[in-house]
Amino acid sequence: MFSVLIPSFNHARYLRQAVESAVRDPLVGEVLVVDDGSRDGSQGVIDHLVRTYGSRVRDIGTGAGSNRGAHVRLDELVDAAGNDWVAVLNSDDMFVPSRFALAHGLARTGRTEFISGQLLIMDQTGRVCGRKRGWLDPEYPFPGPLGDSVGTGDWRRPEWQEAFRARLLNQNFIASTSNMLFTRRLHARLGGFRDYRYCHDWDFAIRAAFAGDVGWCHHYLTIYRTHGSNTILASAESIRAEVRRMFQRIVADVPGTELPPLCRVGLNANGYLAAA
Repeated sequence: MFSVLIPSFNHARYLRQAVESAVRDPLVGEVLVVDDGSRDGSQGVIDHLVRTYGSRVRDIGTGAGSNRGAHVRLDELVDAAGNDWVAVLNSDDMFVPSRFALAHGLARTGRTEFISGQLLIMDQTGRVCGRKRGWLDPEYPFPGPLGDSVGTGDWRRPEWQEAFRARLLNQNFIASTSNMLFTRRLHARLGGFRDYRYCHDWDFAIRAAFAGDVGWCHHYLTIYRTHGSNTILASAESIRAEVRRMFQRIVADVPGTELPPLCRVGLNANGYLAAA
């Protein structure tokens, strides 16, 4: 069984679709929701969903409150979860049917505590308008060794894992916390999500990748919604500055004094770290 974690913020018009895309899956044991100080009636939607679905949907908040940030709310949700495996769902996104059966198949190998996969992209009306197949649809071209077939086979092989880490150091092809499933044990070992507004997802994914083998699903798992208030539409310079701070800390955290050669290639070609 999986626990689904939904940090809610000003997505009243999308929140019901998000919850229902999770609660309909028989492998989802519970959907936990917490509102982060919304001002658009989201709490009323949450109250209605709790009444409708009973014990399967639980509000872990205490009603209207302050905006504390997604990283804080995610840590609260993980702490409240009753299952070993958790899956984040942002309140404007949706899950693809059968995603948990696919994830369960990977989790049963016992070799991974972090799983992600491919994304469909929809607009604010719910129309599917694009896709993101991980590193196969990069934001910008990967450097030489990472642009070829290295690591495109079985995710259990060491060379695949190294290529995954190197590509993730280059760019955030996972794209969203909605594209992450992980264990509560992993979350605890990593110390939870860090205090970043724009890149807490990327930071967590990189640290998870260096903490052990990651699992990858070559199927669409999540439908990511684009609309006028997406966080990613914030100031490009604000995002770049935060990413630079994030990587300074990540490089300092990597055991030893040197990254593996392929990871160094990915990091050195990171477009967010290039000189302005």
